[in-house]
Amino acid sequence: MIGNPKWFNVRKYTGWGLTPNCWQGWLYIIIFIAPIAILNSISVDQNIKNIFTSVWIGLFLVDVFHMMTQIKKDERERLHEAIADRNALWFIILVLIVWAFIKQITDPFIFIALIGATVIKAATQFYLRDK
Repeated sequence: MIGNPKWFNVRKYTGWGLTPNCWQGWLYIIIFIAPIAILNSISVDQNIKNIFTSVWIGLFLVDVFHMMTQIKKDERERLHEAIADRNALWFIILVLIVWAFIKQITDPFIFIALIGATVIKAATQFYLRDK
């Protein structure tokens, strides 16, 4: 696509995504941010701003996800990332369950999502354990 995976490292400690590791990576980010900032500083129809911003951010996200798949990781890095993602998911599910009970949310979609995520996660763990 547009960016080069050699310009970035995968974030390890500050969430998901990429971190620039050279000047080309920083320039890539500036090139994607600058048009949005310029467009928002001039007076243009709001619909045009929204359409351009949506398309531009969509292109950026597709390119970032493409680069993330191209960055090579060794087996240990993959295992650590999987454990971190698992722990983050369990924390998110716990917080959402507590929030739903505190707010007395009765929306069935929230409970379907929470129960579904829990079941899928547990089923995956059982499957991988027995494999």
